[in-house]
Amino acid sequence: MKLITKTYRSTLIWLLPVMLIGSVFCFHTIEYIAHEETDEFLTYEKDRLIKFHKEHKTLPDFHKVAAIYEVDTLQPTLFKDTLILELGDNEMVPNRELQFSIPHNDKYFTIVLRHLLLGKDDILEGTLLIVVGILFIMAIMIIIILYTVNKRIWKPFHHTLSVLNAYQIKKEIPTLEDNQIDEFNQLNHSIINLLNKINTDFNNHKEFTENMSHEVQTYLTIIKQNTEQLMGQIAVENKQDLTLIKKTYAAVNDLNKVQKSLILLTKINNEEFHEVKQFDFQDKLKAALIRFEDLIEIRNIKTSIKTTVCKVEMDPGLAEIILNNLLKNAVKHNIENGSITVELAQESLTIKNTGKVIPGEPSQLMNRFITANQGNMGIGLAIVQQICLKYDFTIKYHVDNKGIHQIIIYF
Repeated sequence: MKLITKTYRSTLIWLLPVMLIGSVFCFHTIEYIAHEETDEFLTYEKDRLIKFHKEHKTLPDFHKVAAIYEVDTLQPTLFKDTLILELGDNEMVPNRELQFSIPHNDKYFTIVLRHLLLGKDDILEGTLLIVVGILFIMAIMIIIILYTVNKRIWKPFHHTLSVLNAYQIKKEIPTLEDNQIDEFNQLNHSIINLLNKINTDFNNHKEFTENMSHEVQTYLTIIKQNTEQLMGQIAVENKQDLTLIKKTYAAVNDLNKVQKSLILLTKINNEEFHEVKQFDFQDKLKAALIRFEDLIEIRNIKTSIKTTVCKVEMDPGLAEIILNNLLKNAVKHNIENGSITVELAQESLTIKNTGKVIPGEPSQLMNRFITANQGNMGIGLAIVQQICLKYDFTIKYHVDNKGIHQIIIYF
């Protein structure tokens, strides 16, 4: 949910109780004003009748007042509410009544004046119309004002977001200009400081990785060369020493492969593969299958290949790495006289191979340095998983109870 939408919703929700309280206040205000106006009108009529009596020395006609009756003494002026039967509608309607006394011919008479009042249902109806009208107008004005004001106020923030979205870690740190809002200026300064630290840490980490890779590769090469010389110098009859040297040589080769894989993972994480173009994944798959033909034939593995045109957008080199790692695992961790099935659809790649049943969750094998019964499997699949994350591909790994391994990548 966008911030402006959340603002609209919160504002309108808070308006409801405010308008509810306001409607109660409005109801009583209208009722009070109606009484005040009626009392004012009745008082005016009272003054007019008293003046008429003083000038003409006679009582008003009965049809001009509600009632006239004789009393013993002068009565105080009295306002009160009363209900009068309306003959036309046959219902009781509210009236405001004023009673006052005047002396006439040595007698006292009370004159009664009445005026129709607004009923509570009428006041309620008027209140609802007013409140709904005000609420509607306020809602429209709030939406217009908030949209206009927010668009102007939040413009620096959206500019900062667009700059951050376009920023790549290997490029220069962008410049965020100051604006008239202190909080946004503080945010921009904090972002620039954070980007500086991230950029520095990235460069230091990259330099460390490159230096470490170079140094380790140098010593691995020396160990490998010395081991090869020892293997050539040791007599065949000295089987024990020769076996130890061969194990050391194999370990060095494995370490060299792990180092290269870790360097590749680091490069992927550092976004050093940024070439993106569209190509047919089918061509890359056919080329990879040709590279593994001899190894598949040596292990007497049956293959079933089904391919179709599959257009993807990614770095072609990373596509080859995905295929090499998946096919390598399918061959390496297969069984003698096993099988490999490769199916390439328009939006997915499926590779099935026979193998051993793996206890636990197969997806854990895509973590680094996870080992199964067949040996280490994690680094190759970890590379594949990292590439899939880079391009938002979905990868699924499943092993059934018959030892059929299945990896599916959805492009």
